[in-house]
Amino acid sequence: MKTSWVEIATLSALVLVLTSPVSASDPHWDHTIVSQEPGQGSDGTFWATLKGDSTKNSAAFEFPFAECAIGSHQTPIALNLTGNAISLNPITQSNDKNPPAEPERRADSVAVRYAPSISSTEGAAIGKDTGNAYVFRNTGHAVQVSFSKGYPGKLLIGKDVYPLVQFHFHTPSEHLVIKNQYPAGRQYDGELHFVHQREDGKLAVLGIFLDGSQGSSAEHPILKKIIEHTPEEHDTYNTSGAGLPLDPTKLIPVENEQVFTYAGSLTTPPCSEGVSWYVMSEPLKVAPSQIHQLHEILKIDNNRIVQNTNARTVEIRKDLHITHDQN
Repeated sequence: MKTSWVEIATLSALVLVLTSPVSASDPHWDHTIVSQEPGQGSDGTFWATLKGDSTKNSAAFEFPFAECAIGSHQTPIALNLTGNAISLNPITQSNDKNPPAEPERRADSVAVRYAPSISSTEGAAIGKDTGNAYVFRNTGHAVQVSFSKGYPGKLLIGKDVYPLVQFHFHTPSEHLVIKNQYPAGRQYDGELHFVHQREDGKLAVLGIFLDGSQGSSAEHPILKKIIEHTPEEHDTYNTSGAGLPLDPTKLIPVENEQVFTYAGSLTTPPCSEGVSWYVMSEPLKVAPSQIHQLHEILKIDNNRIVQNTNARTVEIRKDLHITHDQN
């Protein structure tokens, strides 16, 4: 049986995300919403047309980001909370099948068990550090906090353990929330993604909306720390600020009414699918100035265009257990 370039490209994209992240200095893609290179295109699929470079073993993949266009379970999506099916993508206006969210059908518990950590200046070497540490990073695509190999924080889904690898920010938010009072969809000021990776490479992401509207709380102290120590230069780590404590649990809203879960993908190239998404209904309140500061570090909107739901059902969970890992 012959293998098409699409199958090869899709397989290579999956291998790339499970073995090593896409280089933050990769010149072949950015988030700009345009109809021609560079950018993600008017519907978030243009990344799929970008040709790849040779890898260390000289294997050249013609279209390493093919899944960005051919995938049927892409992220982000519009979370449909209206109780009725929606037939159009609210942003691209393309035909879609977006069924209403419904109560969860699974009984697996979901628990966040993060631990306080201490900042380091180890940079790219942090991934091999067997201690409990983190670094501030400007990936060129997002403001990010990356944890050491020995960091004990994790997400527990039933009996499965997903260690926390990193968290990063998008401004504005990537997911939209469609309610009867927001028929066109509400987009928040930002979105925080906690990225977890199981030993076999499977990913699970916890998404938190950021609300920086007028009347929100004062500056969030942890976000303030992150903004102050994230370098301005792309694809760099902090070279100062070692020894700063950070508890990721403090970035999770106190209110915890609902969690929306569905099967999706990465929201940046290679857009690999098979990612379990958990998006909290309650946003984290931050100062309006902090949203502006996050945006100014990259100086671009780094959200992906809302993708078609393609008949996927979003399930509504009523519980997300949050505890501290005492180890």
